[in-house]
Amino acid sequence: MWAIIRYSEMLKVLQLIKKKPEVSIEDFERQVMESYAKTLKKVRGLRSFVMNVVRGVHEAEGKPVDYVAELVFTNEKAFSQALSDPEVKNALGELERVSEEPRFIYLEESVLKKPRAAAKPKPKAKKAAKKKPAKKKARKAKKAKKAARKKTRRKK
Repeated sequence: MWAIIRYSEMLKVLQLIKKKPEVSIEDFERQVMESYAKTLKKVRGLRSFVMNVVRGVHEAEGKPVDYVAELVFTNEKAFSQALSDPEVKNALGELERVSEEPRFIYLEESVLKKPRAAAKPKPKAKKAAKKKPAKKKARKAKKAKKAARKKTRRKK
């Protein structure tokens, strides 16, 4: 199963991959992660490729899919060219041998909330801890000098 999301300049394609019951887990994993993924990584016009492993589903016992592949192409033409590539056609044929009903689903994405950048950790905390003893020593030295000056002034 594929989902296609159009951006202004790029094309994001989602593919849902479900193992056939009669296929062994080892054969399925080998086909998806070794053969299929390695072939797709080499495709021209592919800007990004993420393979997500489905570990579970909220409030459900079974998994509807085993993998969700996210592919971002430079444009729709690059995606079409990738599908017409003989190596990709062969890889898709092999994927169909081990997975159930690969389909194309076309979507249009509407971003409702953009992700915020994560806050950067402050490395100054360690440096501040090192500076504190030095500052304390400097303060003590100043106080000692002032006390010494006062004593010398009193004696005169």
